[in-house]
Amino acid sequence: MLKDLSEIIAIKSVLGEAQPGAPFGVECRNALDWFLAKAEEYGFKTGNYDGYCGYAEYGEGKECIGALCHLDVVPAGEGWSSDPFALVIKDEQLFGRGVVDDKGSVVMCLHALKEIKDSGIKLNKRIRIIAGCNEEHGSACIKHYVNHGEIPSMSFVPDSDFPLINSEKGILHLMYSLPLDDFFKKNIAFISGGESYNVVPDRSRISIFKDSELGKRFLEICDGNISNKLFTCSQAVGAILAAGYKVEDFCAIDEGEVITIETRGVAGHAMAPDKADNAIWKLIKMLACFTDSEIVSFLNEYICSHSAAENLGIYKSDDVSGELTMSMGIIKVDDDRLYFSLDMRLPVCANPDEIKRQISSKMPAKTKIEQKKFAPNLYIDKNSPLVQTLLRVYTECTGKEARCLICGGGTYARELPNTVAFGPTFEGSETNIHNIDEHVSIAEFYKAAEIYKKAMIELAK
Repeated sequence: MLKDLSEIIAIKSVLGEAQPGAPFGVECRNALDWFLAKAEEYGFKTGNYDGYCGYAEYGEGKECIGALCHLDVVPAGEGWSSDPFALVIKDEQLFGRGVVDDKGSVVMCLHALKEIKDSGIKLNKRIRIIAGCNEEHGSACIKHYVNHGEIPSMSFVPDSDFPLINSEKGILHLMYSLPLDDFFKKNIAFISGGESYNVVPDRSRISIFKDSELGKRFLEICDGNISNKLFTCSQAVGAILAAGYKVEDFCAIDEGEVITIETRGVAGHAMAPDKADNAIWKLIKMLACFTDSEIVSFLNEYICSHSAAENLGIYKSDDVSGELTMSMGIIKVDDDRLYFSLDMRLPVCANPDEIKRQISSKMPAKTKIEQKKFAPNLYIDKNSPLVQTLLRVYTECTGKEARCLICGGGTYARELPNTVAFGPTFEGSETNIHNIDEHVSIAEFYKAAEIYKKAMIELAK
């Protein structure tokens, strides 16, 4: 299992430019080819759906049970303690991009099915592992499968938490753009932060023209030589500390014609922004200390804080699906407009159209909005045969009480009928998915594989 995990981790299957037969880039196609070759080596029937996804299948019967995994990963980011695309074993932990989300699950399911095949266990249904290549950027892969492949009678998705997720929040991705005001046109050469809607960024940077009004002000504060003294001046330090940030999170660099400010945070999954530390927010907070720009003031007041949903008047919560959360994932300038993205996880009681209208009412004039994604809520009754079987399997394998959980993350479960998310992360475990040093303990890796083997057997009976 660890050999296979090492092989698939080494493939840098981050979303790339579409190519013939590789709709999500060459590396994602390489990961799919690895999966299909490995499945054939283990004696499974395989299928390839135009490079979008593929499957490995074992057993007989009219119906099939699905295990839905994905082979693509989010970008590694900077600051890893080891090569993110090499499996590293240290202190009884497995490190590497995708060991949890979701290449580890691909390997677990392949080997669980291999053990079932090798042991000759009689099944009443076929078991089909479906592996997609675009889960992190819209799940176009599994949508393609739904249009062209066999729909399992019931499925589980090993891409979330144990014991089981029967309620997933709605997901709304919005990109806003607004014309640059005079402050940006006269002072700012460049601004950038983040790469993905669903990742809280850990790096952000802005370059200020040295001969601009703001650049001259920075030089004055630093006595003519740009340094981190900029962040300890009376005009900035109070706001930085009041926001709960550290001065060490900011860095000023003299780059000739421009002064570059870099901010550092902690990356994380957009479904839980409170567990991360958004680097873009720090950049906006710093700018707000030195300008009353309408754009900066708006972002600072309404977007760049943990109280943003309340400030915008869109906060909602309910007992079935939890609280509304919001995260800013991308900021950039292009064609004289500032762009920034919002990732929102919506409880059942939140109407996406009302959310968009309310946010727009707070936006500066001439702001444009583009909806990039909307995935509705998922809810599967806790008393359904699928849920009850998986909860029983979890208890039998772990000896622990099993119950249904609510999740802000979005999985393949919402793309197919009668499907729930089921592991592989155990309660109380910190795995750093979508962050640096993604990891899982060896013991939990093998235990999850054991659970998936039993789940396949019980569902196929």
